[in-house]
Amino acid sequence: MKWMGLALIGFGALLALDHRNWFVPVAFGVFILGYWYFVEREPDGIPPDESDALHRDEQATKLQESSTSFDLSDLAPFLQRLSPQITGGYTAKVISHIADLAARMTHEEERSLEYQVVFQGQHVPLNIVLFKDDIEEITIYFHTAKTLADLIDSEMASFFAERGM
Repeated sequence: MKWMGLALIGFGALLALDHRNWFVPVAFGVFILGYWYFVEREPDGIPPDESDALHRDEQATKLQESSTSFDLSDLAPFLQRLSPQITGGYTAKVISHIADLAARMTHEEERSLEYQVVFQGQHVPLNIVLFKDDIEEITIYFHTAKTLADLIDSEMASFFAERGM
């Protein structure tokens, strides 16, 4: 859709060079680009169908923290390890987004991500804070329901034990 709009604008520019009626193709091109931008374009970050942003409210006080530091190369494998237990809202695309974001962060940068996931048949918040405290290391904080935080803690212990860390 975007390319069709750009092509019409380009066609209008060629007509303008030849002193012909260029207004109609340019107007249609701008209309198509506007339609693409406001209706069809995927927003930056994770598409809305992949995650639902949470609004911080009184539920935030009931969240439990689970945190640790990873080498950047170990972050994605750990996040994938959680995927089988979280049945909704935590897809491969979300995992890839988190790992890519961590890799692109600069030293001392902090980013917050908020998701609504399905764990043990219930919708629970999964708030993630990434903090890049070293060039090759990222600290990750999970703020979520106690049952999911306990699972994350046990998976962290198993993950580190398997790797001899």
